[in-house]
Amino acid sequence: MKVLAISYYAPPQLTPQSIQIGRQLYHLDASVHLLHGLDAQCAQGFDQYPDFYQRIISLAVPNPGPPLSGMLHRAALRAVPLYGACPDLLGPWRRHALARAMRELDVLRPEVLASFGMPMSAHLLALAIRRRAAVPWLAHFSDPWADNPFHDTSRLEHQVNLMLERRVIAEADQLLFTSQRTLELVMRKYPASWRSRAAVLPHAWDMACCAGPAPAPSATVANKRFVIRHIGACYGARSPLPLFAALGRILERSPQALDDVVFEFVGHVSPVFLDTPQFRALPPNLVHLRGQLGYAQSQHLARTAAALLVIDAPSDKESVFLPSKLVEYIGARRPVWGITPPGTSADLIAEWAGGTQACAAPNDLDAVVRMLQAGLAALDGPGVWSGPEELVRRFAPDRVSGTLRQHLRTAISRCHAMPGALARAGP
Repeated sequence: MKVLAISYYAPPQLTPQSIQIGRQLYHLDASVHLLHGLDAQCAQGFDQYPDFYQRIISLAVPNPGPPLSGMLHRAALRAVPLYGACPDLLGPWRRHALARAMRELDVLRPEVLASFGMPMSAHLLALAIRRRAAVPWLAHFSDPWADNPFHDTSRLEHQVNLMLERRVIAEADQLLFTSQRTLELVMRKYPASWRSRAAVLPHAWDMACCAGPAPAPSATVANKRFVIRHIGACYGARSPLPLFAALGRILERSPQALDDVVFEFVGHVSPVFLDTPQFRALPPNLVHLRGQLGYAQSQHLARTAAALLVIDAPSDKESVFLPSKLVEYIGARRPVWGITPPGTSADLIAEWAGGTQACAAPNDLDAVVRMLQAGLAALDGPGVWSGPEELVRRFAPDRVSGTLRQHLRTAISRCHAMPGALARAGP
């Protein structure tokens, strides 16, 4: 199978999209050409697959930057409707990438086109290619688009994104979402007949890079019996403040309760969270900030943690999101604690832990305290912790990539069976 894949983020960029989509393509039994961006703003630390671009052919297109620059760019973000929000700031990159794709198509002659969003410019690029070349097309959504609750857009911007999303949903031969809740959220707006083209493909883990030496522990970590780790960035609504507040509450009630524990953050933590009463009230050796590491090192730290922590943004509704971090935690076969609202993450953590005691909503301080106390008490138990192996297998890389291959085959079959598929898109 010859695949032309589009993912703006790609190895060695250290982003969740680069890691997950790179993993699925790396394990895919196919000939893959990957059209991706080159972005100097992204950290370059995804070092799991040194031979990635021997197995995957790179079609790299540098990002020329946003349509405007400097003060004009900053002013437009504040004052110009639609600028940077429909769907993103990658319009100039998309035009360069389209020109590159059209130059390559006659040589590549792909059997199928696969686009991976976020960012959603990947899907608009695929739509433009599809309308010029009529190649079968699979569109994969790591997050919702118009329905994303964390995108602060105006009513006009929402309507434009909804229009763009509809064009993609209508025209793609196969649609993939990372959770059933995301599928339901997105597809409820569309005709029931379109639903047959939608399916769920979860993230995958891969622990193959954990055989090397572990990163040296700091003195803070080495002096503690249990290390609870959060792997990844904390920024915006993904805040560690509920954890800090709950730790403070536990210490108020029992000053020695956390003497054997350290909570370590591996990755960027926004300084705004550290300049808070919740953080400043904690003892100096209770929370350790390790900073960002290469991917292989962070995965080794996940394998050696006493427990791993998921922190999600609060939500008034059930969360549809499946964080790739959570799937990788399961692959590490460690206990997982979640400060996450009810929804996809909480359900999976409960399945992994064998009960709901391992989760608490971010906006319920008492529940976070109870979750931490239950988790800490369980760490004192005998034996080596292990979750259900069938759940580990559900997210294994060969299984997920094998399912992706099946969906690509479905897209090809559906397109060939419906030569008038382009008419689905409508206006």
